[in-house]
Amino acid sequence: MSAYDYIQWQPDFMTGIEKIDEGHLQFIKIHNQLVDILNKEFCQQKIVELLYALMHYAEHHLINEEIYYQGYDGFADHKINHQNFIERINQIQPYLASEKGPEACEELLVFLNDWFENHILAQDKDAVEYVKGIQK
Repeated sequence: MSAYDYIQWQPDFMTGIEKIDEGHLQFIKIHNQLVDILNKEFCQQKIVELLYALMHYAEHHLINEEIYYQGYDGFADHKINHQNFIERINQIQPYLASEKGPEACEELLVFLNDWFENHILAQDKDAVEYVKGIQK
């Protein structure tokens, strides 16, 4: 078994928009719960709770982003990325409850790491700069 890495909240992750920051912090908590599950080899026992948390994140946080980011030049692509996130969670869900569960949990962690790096730290930062510009 290999150890998986947690994401530690950093001050530079802050966007300055409370609702967005709350959602990102929630995402990190979910990610770190998955790391715990994988490190303790409890994927199949705990994954349903984690999926519920991910869907809650998607339903609430991603909608908040879409409300804030309307008018942003990259809004259409940003919204498509959100839809792709939800679709990916839905696609992986059946595998998590099967005998392929441990591999699916690892695949989910890779997906969440990629989401954090490419969406939260990059795409959201660009969109937040837009929001801050119109709020001035």
